[in-house]
Amino acid sequence: MSVDGTPISQADLARIEAEEQLHSEQQRRAVRVVAATAHDADDCRMLLSILGLDTSIVTAARSEHPAPDGAKRPRKRRAA
Repeated sequence: MSVDGTPISQADLARIEAEEQLHSEQQRRAVRVVAATAHDADDCRMLLSILGLDTSIVTAARSEHPAPDGAKRPRKRRAA
């Protein structure tokens, strides 16, 4: 049932679920892009906050693609 009490079809429920999954995936991708391009941890926190991406989304993005143990990615050098 919807908020106003009208029934929701199975097709509508499937569409709503697909849209929610797509939105979640886009949020996780945004977290990864911000983390990869931020200058430092404070910059990353500020950008994530501006985008409204909270810690639950960050945690989901980290668990989806965990970093390899002991291996760090090379940092991009900033132009002088």
